[in-house]
Amino acid sequence: MTEDISSTDTTDELDTARASKASSWSPIWILPIVAVLIGAWLVVDDYLSTGPLINLTMSDAEGIAAGKTLIKTRNVEIGHVESVKLSDDLQYAVVKARIDPDAASTLVEDTRFWVVKPRIGREGISGLNTVLSGAYIQLEPGKSKQEKRDFEVLDQPPVSLSGDGIRISLDSPLGISLNPGDPVSYQGQIVGRVEKAEFSASDQHMHHELFIEAPYDVLVTKSTRFWSSSGVNISLDSKGFNINLASLETLLSSGVSFGVLQEMENDKAAESGDEFTLYPNQTAAQQASYDHYIEYVLMVKDTVRGLAEGAPVEFRGLRIGTVQSVPWEYNSRMRNGKDGFAIPVLIRLEPQRLGDFHDGLLEEWKERIDRLIKRGLVATLKPGNLLTGSMFVDINIDKTPGMPEIKTAMFRERQVIPTKSSQLAQMEMKVSNLLDKLNGIDVQPVLDGVNANLKTSQALLQEVQKLAVSIDNFVNNPQTQTIPDNVNQTLTELRETLKGLSPDAPAYQNLSQSIKSLEGLINDIQPLVRTLNEQPNALIFNRTEQMDPQPPAAQP
Repeated sequence: MTEDISSTDTTDELDTARASKASSWSPIWILPIVAVLIGAWLVVDDYLSTGPLINLTMSDAEGIAAGKTLIKTRNVEIGHVESVKLSDDLQYAVVKARIDPDAASTLVEDTRFWVVKPRIGREGISGLNTVLSGAYIQLEPGKSKQEKRDFEVLDQPPVSLSGDGIRISLDSPLGISLNPGDPVSYQGQIVGRVEKAEFSASDQHMHHELFIEAPYDVLVTKSTRFWSSSGVNISLDSKGFNINLASLETLLSSGVSFGVLQEMENDKAAESGDEFTLYPNQTAAQQASYDHYIEYVLMVKDTVRGLAEGAPVEFRGLRIGTVQSVPWEYNSRMRNGKDGFAIPVLIRLEPQRLGDFHDGLLEEWKERIDRLIKRGLVATLKPGNLLTGSMFVDINIDKTPGMPEIKTAMFRERQVIPTKSSQLAQMEMKVSNLLDKLNGIDVQPVLDGVNANLKTSQALLQEVQKLAVSIDNFVNNPQTQTIPDNVNQTLTELRETLKGLSPDAPAYQNLSQSIKSLEGLINDIQPLVRTLNEQPNALIFNRTEQMDPQPPAAQP
């Protein structure tokens, strides 16, 4: 009985055990779950700790190595280079760099990059600390709010790290070129630098980009002129000898200077991106400021040697214009008529040189020049510098009496101002005419007469020499030397003789009586002499009676 009961209990327990399900949870699952959570956290942390990837393009990747070259700003590491490769067209290098998340806000439109490596430039030696550590890429944060991921690495460090200022463009001929880093000066003070220089094959001009730092950017206006400033500028023209010395930096290299060469009312400030012209020197920039002018033509019949483009045009010593072209429109088709061989010279009269300029001033000058031409206004070429032989144009009113009235003449649609030979040319003409007259004289007879006179003179000189020898012999004769003693003795005897001829002496009275008798005899003989003069045969024949002379009758 007891065994049956125990077996029955055992069977019930087995049925109960078969009916209950086993649990799916097990502590072993804790490890995979923790691993997944750690992995997800690592992925999120890596994503959050990894900064943006940027693309940098540069013309030369010298010193840049993947995984080694760092990116810094203010000497703080903010990223590194991940890869370096060539572009698809093989024209430049493409560098992929990773920037730290904390510095991601610096990647904006005006952010700039450049490579820091050892350099020797006008400012001295820089980047020596990279000799051992290697080159690195410098980042300059921008101020824009627009994000950017593609940048171009500058070939040279920027001229201004602050970025405050103005950027302008310069256009210049091929002969005037600047290099990045060249100084930009205002009245000798360096206020900026040249950032970029490119050559345009289309117009064969150099295009430069300049950066002028604040607060000097306000000096650039719409009427500002830029010119190339070399270290030493020497000029020798009609004004004389000029020499200008720039700063020491521009003495060692080139540079740019600028200034407002002519005061203008309501002059506006320049803006970034404005384009200006680069002139070869300050004189050319000054000339470009006179952009309001009147053109006239001179028909010069004398030589134009020494007259060059840019020579001054003066009125009584006051400059009023500039020679524009010598010669101008001169070709073989012109050689007809009385002025066929005259050389045309184009000049410009510039009223701006005399001060205030206003609307309508050019018309006033045209009317005034027309009146002056009718009154005798003429142009003359005069020497400006005897050392160089340079000439200038002098305009004045010719007051020579009897001048014919000058008619208005035109040449290539421009009015002609009459010309007059200079005093030097007139003197040369007179000397030439005199020489022509001298050449026309037959001098052979004159020379023959001169030769005959010379021969006669030589004979006369020979006679004079003989006479001089005779006189010398006579003087040196001992008998001649005794003559003074004999003369003195004779004078002494004569003095003694004359002592006895006083008025009371008998000899003096006899002499006086003889003289009176002689005078009476002469008076008696005078009628006889007069008669013989009138009638020589009066001693033989009787004297004829002559009528008294009658005065001639008066003319009716």
